[in-house]
Order: sequence, then C-alpha cells, then structure tokens
Amino acid sequence: MSAEQKQKAMERLKKLLALSRSANEHEAAAALSKAQELMRELCVSEDDLELTDYGTAEADGILARPGYSVPVYATLLEGLIEKAFSCTAVWDRQKVKCKIIWLGQKSKADISAYSWTVLARLLKNKREQYKFTHLLGGHTPGKREALADTFCEGWVAGVSRNILRDTASAKDKRLLDLFLKQKFPNLVNLQTRGAGLTGGQVNSAYTDGMREGRKTHLHSGVQNTKHGQVGQTQYLGAST
Repeated sequence: MSAEQKQKAMERLKKLLALSRSANEHEAAAALSKAQELMRELCVSEDDLELTDYGTAEADGILARPGYSVPVYATLLEGLIEKAFSCTAVWDRQKVKCKIIWLGQKSKADISAYSWTVLARLLKNKREQYKFTHLLGGHTPGKREALADTFCEGWVAGVSRNILRDTASAKDKRLLDLFLKQKFPNLVNLQTRGAGLTGGQVNSAYTDGMREGRKTHLHSGVQNTKHGQVGQTQYLGAST
C-alpha cells in the first residue's frame, strides 16, 4: 500500500469512527465494526490515527549561530512559545545554518513557527538597538555582548507576562510526547550558554529588557479555512 493509499484509508477510518458515535445504534455498530476491521488491516492503533493530525514546521534559528552554543534567551523564547501553543521544538544545528523545528497539531505547529520567526527577529533587532544606545562606550566587547544577552533574557520574561498559556489535556500531552519520540528517537541535550555576569549592571540590563518586553504582545487570532489551514495570525509589535 502506497503512502497516498494509506492516507486515504486513514481518512476513511476517521469517518467510520465518527459514525460509530452516531445516535443511531445500528449505524454506529456497523461503522465501529468496519473501523475495527480496517484498523486490523492497516495495523494501526487509535494513537496512530490521532497522530495523523500532528505535523512539523521549520523556521530559521535566527538567534543561534552554527558552531556556537544556543544562547539561553533563545531557549527561553522557545519555551514561551511552547507554552502558548502546546507545541514542542527541536533545534537542528547544521554546520551552515541553524533551524528550529516545531512539532504539534498541524495548525499549532505552523502558528508556533510563525510566532518564533516574528518574535525572534524582533528580539534580535532589540538586542542590537540596546547595544548601540546603552552599551556603546565604557564596556569591553565581551561585556557588551554579555549585558545584551542579559537584556534579552529580561525581554523574554517581559513578553511572557502578556502570553496566555494554552491548556493542553493529559491526552494531548501524551500524544505530543509520542509524536516527538517517533520523529526524533535519538535526541541529545542541547548545549546552551548564559550571560555569565552578576552585579548591578546585570540587574539594570535585565530590568531594561523586561520593561521593553512588556510592550510586546502576540495575538493568535487564528481562523481556520475549510481545508484546516491557518488563515490568519496577527502580530502587534507594541501596545498602544
């Protein structure tokens, strides 16, 4: 059976399972019997069937560079989006380019990839602006980079105040974990780097970042088309 044939069979199976919940007892029983027969034929479980609604979406790493550890503020931003849309992410650190792969229910994975791209680009710009306006003189290059990293960590903390956490069910969490293990069975721990500074200047940079981040809002005004694709996701860069 080709992949296309199996996909069609899985769609038929979904329809049968939907019919099996019909109020008409005879129709429900007949649909359930056919569904069970088809599941045996395809060698699939209910989990396999539900995982057909899950997918991946790739985005540019933006905040990470090939050959370098991923900065902590990038993983904090990743975690913020994971909580907002009940998805998970995996870093693909290639020699030439870094990517981040979002996994979850297909529409949510797409939204997560889009949200990451928008917020990561904004944060990258904010980082450069902060270095130019606040750290141009009086610091060594290494100190400037570390303070800018601290600013970014504060920025993500500020944005997180404006993000509502998606409430995933225990079943959705289990399916997401299963999907992750199927797609990436040999994951290794990600190497990250923090700012590595302490003291008053660090507190000031973090506070500056948090204050700036509080101005940033992400609204997922999702409108699904009849094909189940994301129709609209709206981003507002700053509060009015």
